[in-house]
Amino acid sequence: MSKSSSPLLDFLNCETLDLNLYRGQSRDFKTGQVYGGQVLGQAIKAAYNTLPEDRFIHSAHAYFLLRGDVDAPIIYEVDRSLDGGSFSSRRVVAIQHGRQIFHLSASFQKPEEGLDFYRKWVPPVDALHEALEQTVPLDHNFQNEYFDVHYLPSEKVTREDCVQYWMKAKHPLPDDLACHHSVLAYISDMGLLQATLIPHKLDEPDLQKRHEKVLLATIDHAIWFHRPFRADDWLFYECRVQSTGNGRGLAHGRIHDQSGALVASTSQEGLLRLRRLK
Repeated sequence: MSKSSSPLLDFLNCETLDLNLYRGQSRDFKTGQVYGGQVLGQAIKAAYNTLPEDRFIHSAHAYFLLRGDVDAPIIYEVDRSLDGGSFSSRRVVAIQHGRQIFHLSASFQKPEEGLDFYRKWVPPVDALHEALEQTVPLDHNFQNEYFDVHYLPSEKVTREDCVQYWMKAKHPLPDDLACHHSVLAYISDMGLLQATLIPHKLDEPDLQKRHEKVLLATIDHAIWFHRPFRADDWLFYECRVQSTGNGRGLAHGRIHDQSGALVASTSQEGLLRLRRLK
């Protein structure tokens, strides 16, 4: 694999093993398991390797089956389900130690002109500017090797039951839209399950303390890409809880650029279990 100017892209790129078969490397971010956004981003990159250059992802739906091993590579097997006149469909299975740990269904489309609508909402750009004037925003961010992140403090969050933060890739990315899609998918795993803790007063900013109180694990994740964007420019991510119950939590997310354009939407459901005190 060739090296780029972005360590994150180098991490997301997968080595070609054979036709439709790729290998990605794992990282230990001190969470005890493979970061879900890593598998999602690498799976999308693997799928892009099988596509014509004029097709771009517009939706992805993933299920996380087993905890990933941070000490082992991940094999991605891509099924070329469909290449139609306008759309392509791909299914990607991630495998470790001979077992499926994840699978993804994704749809790709040729760009085309059409009706365009979204509910414009200008995110709190002033909060970002204030943070940048004070310090580089890396607070409570276990991905700070790859991203700059600024979480809005609770007194500045603009909606109830939300996690809101500004984010961007730390290093410049090429103009290739596929790279920006895989990078945004990677970071989209941050914040959604954290939002499900807010109604229960369990949204402890310290990750270790949160881990001691509650077990969180992604079950499924979906992302829809609406408009072009740059993941190396500041984007605003709002994650809002929808429901908790039966040991699960569900949250929806919206990602805007600084002008207020809605560039992507997300949904995620995960395990939400209180840990038993010993």
